[in-house]
Amino acid sequence: MAATIRGKIVDQKSKKPVEEAVITLTITGMTRLVDIAQVTDDAGAFFWNDLTPGKYDILIIAGGYANRKISILLNTNEEQEIFIEL
Repeated sequence: MAATIRGKIVDQKSKKPVEEAVITLTITGMTRLVDIAQVTDDAGAFFWNDLTPGKYDILIIAGGYANRKISILLNTNEEQEIFIEL
């Protein structure tokens, strides 16, 4: 039943990975500020598993870039790959 999100964040111009970006995952409509937070690795990658299917908001905060927010819908047993350019 669990769903998975994996992704990568890169610089739009150089295409180099964005390291140490703070990524927060929040279930849409929940009142908590952050459900899950992590930092991208040296390849700009992030990964969440064992997620409940539903709609999520992902907020990306990285030094030198404008904050970016995206929304996704996860289905049961789905693995979504996200590629984000900042």
